[in-house]
Amino acid sequence: MLHHSKVNRARQPANPWILLPLNHAIATFRRGAWSCGRYESRQYGVPRYREFPLATGWVEAMRGQRLWIGILSMLLALGGTAVAGESVRITNGEWPPFTSQQLPNGGLLSRIVAEAFALEGVTVEYGYFPWKRSYELAKSGRWDGSVGWAPSSEHRRDFEMSEPVIFVGKGLYHLKDTTFDWKGIEDLNRWRVGSTAGYSYGGEWDRAVKAGRLRIDEVTTDEQSLRKLLLRRIDVVAMEVEVAEYLIQTILTPEEAAAIVHHPRLLTQAPICLTLSRQSARAPGLLPRFNRGLQRLKDSGKYEQYVRQAGRGDRARKTQ
Repeated sequence: MLHHSKVNRARQPANPWILLPLNHAIATFRRGAWSCGRYESRQYGVPRYREFPLATGWVEAMRGQRLWIGILSMLLALGGTAVAGESVRITNGEWPPFTSQQLPNGGLLSRIVAEAFALEGVTVEYGYFPWKRSYELAKSGRWDGSVGWAPSSEHRRDFEMSEPVIFVGKGLYHLKDTTFDWKGIEDLNRWRVGSTAGYSYGGEWDRAVKAGRLRIDEVTTDEQSLRKLLLRRIDVVAMEVEVAEYLIQTILTPEEAAAIVHHPRLLTQAPICLTLSRQSARAPGLLPRFNRGLQRLKDSGKYEQYVRQAGRGDRARKTQ
């Protein structure tokens, strides 16, 4: 089942009460004769119009102030609907604590992307899919983009990449009773390594996987990797540190959580960017607007506020 969720409600469609005078004027114009009107009665809470011929309607409407209210409403509608109607469709998925339908505001990454676009007058509509499907839907241009990917060479070939939204550390997890150590990617080739389909764990990792030098067991979610690790179907799991810690604390029993440890050496620390499809004609115009919105969000102090609320401290920002 495909799930869609409109998460940025900073800009809502114009109020139907405001649109009534505008819709009325358009309808009468199409009939070839202008007429005036006034609110007469309400049925189920919705105002109904009674139309008058041009001459008599104008005189009658002028007796009150409703005409001026209608004109003002029309101007407000004309000025507001163009902005309220602009939206961008972004694929998303389950990657807590960064993105999830179950988290407030959709998680830290989803929130930052939506808020940055909102500052530029664009509403974000998120569609939630398995990550590999999210990638393909955005790559093909059926959706405008995808919420966040590392700027690997493959990703750059398929997408326009924004300025970094957050930074994440990616590491290796194993069972406490497994004697595991590594210094370079080639040291991993004797281990059964679990990863999530569509993810990048750094350039060196990607090249080793492509060349077949690693035994990779791919699944569709990070949770599945942790479950396979506990069942000893794999030896090591590659995962973002914050994601692994979140899942270990929230989906595992205390006994299961205590059985998993992480190696202190990171695979990589990667920027995560908004991606906009190269197949979308809108991407060249939307990308600079997003980058401006992201900078405005940082300048306002809200970016730091959202990071603190998500409990990530300085880990969302790369230390220069």
